[in-house]
Amino acid sequence: MLITGNNIKEINKIAPAEKVVSLVPSLTETIALLGAENKLAGVTRFCKYPEGIRKEKTVVGGTKDFDVEKIVQLKPDVVVAVKEENDKTRILALAEKLPVVVFDIVHPGDALEMIKTLGKLLGKEEGATRKVLEIQKDFDSLPEPKQRYKCLYLVWKKPWMAAGGETFINEMLNMAGFENVVSERYPEVGEKEFAQAEVVLLSSEPYPFNEKHRMELQQKYPDKKVMLVDGEMFSWYGIRMLEAADYFRRFLKENH
Repeated sequence: MLITGNNIKEINKIAPAEKVVSLVPSLTETIALLGAENKLAGVTRFCKYPEGIRKEKTVVGGTKDFDVEKIVQLKPDVVVAVKEENDKTRILALAEKLPVVVFDIVHPGDALEMIKTLGKLLGKEEGATRKVLEIQKDFDSLPEPKQRYKCLYLVWKKPWMAAGGETFINEMLNMAGFENVVSERYPEVGEKEFAQAEVVLLSSEPYPFNEKHRMELQQKYPDKKVMLVDGEMFSWYGIRMLEAADYFRRFLKENH
């Protein structure tokens, strides 16, 4: 059964789930920090928080190539996934055998609703509500940027790819005081986009950009500011947003 994350009627039928498989690292982290780590039966090989989680739980594959049969054998009450991150064909195959809750997260509000839904699903509503209020308070207190810099947020190399409009990353860029020069979701980019940007941001994930890449681009584009940024702060929805607000606050102070 395929259930959208905002279908509270169907969520209530499953809740409280005692055994869950998470197919997204940020959902895994959120579930654990809501106090439901003991309910996690399976995670992906990319799930790295809490530390050591992959040693304690069954690893079911990656976000795109998860093993459907392996998940079915775990007999979870529910599988949680995200539309953007998980392979649609495999999700549909899984939904024929198990309840699968799929979240569609683009805006910060979507992420906050996801936390509340996970709380409802796992019997941790009170804690989830507290975390959501805390995140809202932190983001509401972010200072208004004095100036918005046009930016290019790179997520891949060979070919260059960037995060653009209608993405959660784009929303986080706005929070951090940037104006994205890319309107498509995750397009390949070239000289045109580099020319439009005042600042080039190199994310730590999914491509592991490092200082070497930063220096190479800085030398090629001396008129632009090229910076390494923590990709988790811009792309991980859920409890990680508590850290993101503080990260953006420091970022705004140092760069605006």
